[in-house]
Amino acid sequence: MSWKSHPQAPAADTEVCSLDSVPDGGCIEVGFGVDAQALRLIVLRSGGEAWAYVNLCPHFSLPLNSRPGEFLVTEDRHLMCAYHCALFRFHDGLCVDGPAKDRSLEAVPVTVVDGVVRIGVAG
Repeated sequence: MSWKSHPQAPAADTEVCSLDSVPDGGCIEVGFGVDAQALRLIVLRSGGEAWAYVNLCPHFSLPLNSRPGEFLVTEDRHLMCAYHCALFRFHDGLCVDGPAKDRSLEAVPVTVVDGVVRIGVAG
């Protein structure tokens, strides 16, 4: 299922978070909805840029983190799956190493406007 067809998917221009709430070179998790079926996004940041992905590894459809709010990020800006060590690039979500190699995280378009990360319009 695409993130857009998720029952709790945010509409275009919905505020996701402030850019400052995401550590530079790191990421945070943001949820839309309150129950177990909430849509969980990972927002990553490098300088003034931000990217968002659905928090599911394409290998086994598990969350990329094993504990709430704790993610493994390398110094060279890769996000690591906590379960099978797959490495995903920040800028496009492509897995460059591990069992999900050559597959990508599901991207959610975002824009940064006046220091706020917002849901963008898919191109």
